[in-house]
Amino acid sequence: MKQINKVLVANRGEIAVRIFKTLHQMGIATVAVYPEADAEALHVKEADERYPLRGNTLADTYLNTNRIIEAAIESGADAIHPGYGFLSENHMFAMAVREAGLTFIGPSEEAIELMGHKTRARKLAKKLGIPVIEGATGTSGKLAAAAEKLGYPLMVKAAAGGGGKGMRIVESASSLKETLEMTRREAGNYFGNPEVYIEKYLKNPRHIEVQLLADHHGNIVSLFERECSIQRRHQKIIEEAPAPGITESLRNKLMESAKILAEHIGYTNAGTVEFLVDGTDYFFLEMNTRIQVEHPVTEMVTGIDIVREQVNIATGMPLPCTQDEIRLWGHAIEARIYAEDPARDFLPSPGRVMLHKIPEGRGLRVDTSLDGQGAVNGMFDPMVSKVIFFAYNRETARKKILGHLRNYVILGIKTNIAYLIKLLESPTFISGELNTSMTQEITGRQESNHESPVQFKSLITLAYLFSHTNSRDRTNVWKQIGYWRLIPEVKLLIDNETVEKRFMYHSPHEISIRENGRYAKCRMLSRSDHMLRLEIEGILHNIYYSVDNGEILFQYGGSTARVSPMRYMDKKTLGNINKNPELEGDSLVRSPMQGTVIRVMVKSGTLVNKGDTLMILESMKMENKISATAKAVVKSVHAKAGDVVADSAPLIHLTNAGA
Repeated sequence: MKQINKVLVANRGEIAVRIFKTLHQMGIATVAVYPEADAEALHVKEADERYPLRGNTLADTYLNTNRIIEAAIESGADAIHPGYGFLSENHMFAMAVREAGLTFIGPSEEAIELMGHKTRARKLAKKLGIPVIEGATGTSGKLAAAAEKLGYPLMVKAAAGGGGKGMRIVESASSLKETLEMTRREAGNYFGNPEVYIEKYLKNPRHIEVQLLADHHGNIVSLFERECSIQRRHQKIIEEAPAPGITESLRNKLMESAKILAEHIGYTNAGTVEFLVDGTDYFFLEMNTRIQVEHPVTEMVTGIDIVREQVNIATGMPLPCTQDEIRLWGHAIEARIYAEDPARDFLPSPGRVMLHKIPEGRGLRVDTSLDGQGAVNGMFDPMVSKVIFFAYNRETARKKILGHLRNYVILGIKTNIAYLIKLLESPTFISGELNTSMTQEITGRQESNHESPVQFKSLITLAYLFSHTNSRDRTNVWKQIGYWRLIPEVKLLIDNETVEKRFMYHSPHEISIRENGRYAKCRMLSRSDHMLRLEIEGILHNIYYSVDNGEILFQYGGSTARVSPMRYMDKKTLGNINKNPELEGDSLVRSPMQGTVIRVMVKSGTLVNKGDTLMILESMKMENKISATAKAVVKSVHAKAGDVVADSAPLIHLTNAGA
C-alpha cells in the first residue's frame, strides 16, 4: 500500500480549496501552485506550501505539465490531485505524473484516454449494449452529408470535450459550416484536440449522471444519481440528488449501465457516467474520469466524502463499503454562482470584488474561491462559488437554499444569483418535471423580489436616499435631515440608465416613494457599514451596499446595481451611458466585456448586414460573437487577433455611407 503524506493540487479556485479541506482533515500536507494573477487567491492562502507558475497564459501555468511536476518534486509531494478541468482528463499528464514516481489521484491514463475521446467512448458503450444517440464522425464534407440524413437540429461536440465546453446546437444546414469551425477552434484551444462529431439533438431530455467509486481490488459501487438538467449554454447551473421523480427501475438501469462500462475498462478511483433521459428511454452521453463540480450533492445524501475516497483508493485501500451498505437519504440542491451578467445575455463579468458575504446556517455548505475582497480573473472559468443545501425532503431544501441565495452578497461584479433565484422559484422546478431546455423560459432581467411592494429600481433609490441621510450628527439641521430634503425628485444613474423618482421626506428614518401612481412608505430600521434594513409597508428588506470610487454598489435579493447621482457624472460615465453612440451618422461598436480578440471577421470597406459576425472575443473560457446591429460599411477596425480589450473599448467603427 502506498503512503501519501503530501499532495500537490494541480488546480485553483473552489475545487482546490475543497480538496485541501479534506486533505487537512486526513493529516496530509498540501501544496498549491499559482500564476502571478492568483498570488492572493484563496487556494494559495489555504495551502501549507505554495509554488509559482511563471507565465501569463494557461499553457504556461495550469496546463504546464513539466512545471507542475517540478513543483511537486521540489515540495517533496507524494501525489498530485488534478481536481476538475485543466489537466484532470489529460492522459499524458497522468502518465507523466506516474513516470515521475508520483501517485496520480485519479484513474489510469488508459481509462482517461479511452473515455476522453467521446466518439470512441460512444462506440464502446454501444458495443456493451448501452443505448447511444445516433451520430457521425469525419471530415466537414462527411459531417454535412450525415447531417442531411440525421436531420436538424443537431449537436456539434468536441471529441475530447467535457464540462459543457465545445458544444453547439445547429438548427439548419446554413449554419453548420460556421459552427463546425468555431467548435473545432474552441476544442483545439481548450482540449488540445480539434476533432468534432455530430449527433441527433434531443429537444427536451433530462440530464442524469451516476457517480461511481472503484478500487484496485475489483470493487465498484454507485453513489446513486444526480439531476443535472438545469443548464445554460450546456453548462450545468443547478444540480440535485437524488433526481426528482425517477423510478426505481430507471435508477437501477442507469446504475447498472454505468457499472458495466467502468468494469469493462478496469476503471479505478472516482468517475461519473452521464446519460440523457427521454421519457423511459436513456442514452449514454459520456464518462468523466475525474471529480465533478456537482459532487457535493452526492456527498450530502450519502455521507461519503468523495475526495477522501479518491485518496484512499490511490493508496491501494479497498472501498470501505459494499453497494448494499450505501444508503440514500434526504435531498440536496446545489446552485453555481457565476461571474456573469444575466441582463446582458450572460456576458462574463470579471473584475474586483468589493464585498463578499457568505450566508450561514445548518444544512448549508458553500464551496468558494473568494475570501472577503478579491478579484475574479477573466482568464479563468467564471464560476465563483457553489451553494449547497441539504434537507430531509426536496421542497424544504428548495426553500432553504432560496433564502441563503437571497443573503449571499457579492458586490463589485455582476453575478447570476438573481437568475438562480428565479429558476428555483419557477413552477417547472417546483414540479420536478425538469429538462435541459427549461432555462429558456426564464429571463435575465433584474426585477424586485416578489414580496416587495415596490420595483427594484425604486427599492435601490430608497436605499440610496437613506445611505445619504445622517441622523447621528445633530450639530447642523441640514446634516440631520439630509440634503435630499430640499429636492422632492431624485435623478440617479442606475447601471448606466437614467432613473427619476419622486419622493416625500418625513424624517431621517422615513421616506415615501412614488410607485404606480401612489406613495409607498419606507422606514429605515437600521444601518451598518454594509447593510440597510428597511421596512416598506410592513415588509422587511435587507439591502447590502459598498462604496466604490464615488459610486454605491447595492445588492438585494441577488440583484445588484451601481448607482451615482446624475449631477456627479463625469465625461467617461456620460460616454458609457450609451454603449453604441451615434457619431455623425456612424456607430462605434464597443466591447461588451473584458476579453481577448480571437478573430476579426471584417476589414475596412467590408459591407455587413444586421446580425453578421464582426469579431469573436474570448472571455472566461467562452467565445462571444460581436455582431453588426444594422446594415453598414466598416469604416475602421480598432483591434486585432490576440489583443486584450477592456470593457467598453472601441472595436469597430461602422458607417452608413455606401451601405
